[in-house]
Amino acid sequence: MINFVTTRSHSYTVAHLVRQLGKACHWSYERLFRQKELRSGTWVFTDHERLSNFEIALAARVANRLEHGGARVLNHPAHVLSRHDLLKALNAVGINRFSAWRCESQPRPNGFPVFIRNEFDHLSADLELIADQPALEATLSRMKANGIPLAGKLVIEYAGQEVSPGVWQRFATYRVGHRLIAHHHAVDFRWVAKDVQDTKRLLAHPMFETFLETERQFVKGNLYEEVLRRAFDLAGIDYGRADFSLVDGRPQIFEINTNPAHGSHSAIYRETPPQRVETQRLSEDRLYAALRAVDLPVDGPIALDDPALLPQQAFRRLFTGVKRA
Repeated sequence: MINFVTTRSHSYTVAHLVRQLGKACHWSYERLFRQKELRSGTWVFTDHERLSNFEIALAARVANRLEHGGARVLNHPAHVLSRHDLLKALNAVGINRFSAWRCESQPRPNGFPVFIRNEFDHLSADLELIADQPALEATLSRMKANGIPLAGKLVIEYAGQEVSPGVWQRFATYRVGHRLIAHHHAVDFRWVAKDVQDTKRLLAHPMFETFLETERQFVKGNLYEEVLRRAFDLAGIDYGRADFSLVDGRPQIFEINTNPAHGSHSAIYRETPPQRVETQRLSEDRLYAALRAVDLPVDGPIALDDPALLPQQAFRRLFTGVKRA
């Protein structure tokens, strides 16, 4: 039985996984923290960046009890690096050329342009590139003057490269346990490359067939596996999706999302251009095979008898309605 743990308002990302896998279940952290015992099996902790330090500490204690009781734990909350710490670490070991700074620490980036994003969510559309240090300092001053807190926000150096004039790309690779699965390649007409919004423009692009072939080779060859495995290991992440681009042929990893949005088989095949269906079917099948491979059978209850957990049960009931971005 695979148990996915998410924040209360972000269960939609795993709903289809639960349906597709059959032997799977969803838990919110709010519900998890009210339990006196849990079943064994496989437990996948997600949404770390959306949790407070207090919640991370509680989740880690639950994960410890699960492991001691014989369950398999993926993404142990005590091991997963924050977005800031991961970007710093990836730069320090030479995987990423760019780095990040906390906004409240008087940041002086090594290179420009830069942009500002939240550390605690995935709302990254329409980011503004900031050209130089004076512009950055003016932006931070303006934020404070407007009552916008700097805490929880990062300054990140831009690391991107067009694959065609006005076209950027993003690759996505999943990790499930020990397996890495090259999953998809997206191109966009914005530097913050998401799924393209102007499909007609993409289909008419003279490099459309090249984009398709890039994705085929990426998925079939599971390209960049070695460097991505290093990144996942560094992050302490056993389940998640690494989003990255290529700069001069080298992967530059933006983030590793422990609770990635992921469409169902039917939606992918219905909404994607027909030329991509075979490639996407291959990556989806590999992903579900990897999930089934980490599934452990349920083998009796595991008591959450850590003294630090028991007093929190009534306390956590006060927060079951909390919404997170």
